[in-house]
Amino acid sequence: MKCKGNLCLDVRVVPSLETAIDQWLAARDKFKTEPSDESQHDYNATLFDLGAAWGERYPEDANTPGAFEWYRRGIIALEEDE
Repeated sequence: MKCKGNLCLDVRVVPSLETAIDQWLAARDKFKTEPSDESQHDYNATLFDLGAAWGERYPEDANTPGAFEWYRRGIIALEEDE
């Protein structure tokens, strides 16, 4: 949290797209193998970070309905092909 005088902002830095992908896949694997409230929270948080990183990398597609979902599914398909 950053504060300047009486104004405090809760600022999150968006990770790079590559880092966001790695973190999301790790959280997804953990949630699939060890389902719990905590692992679901981690999964949702990393999915949000992935969406934010994707929006920064591809701002022209950010307003296209379903574009992020297609991107996310593509990541999973690449992982499953290995």
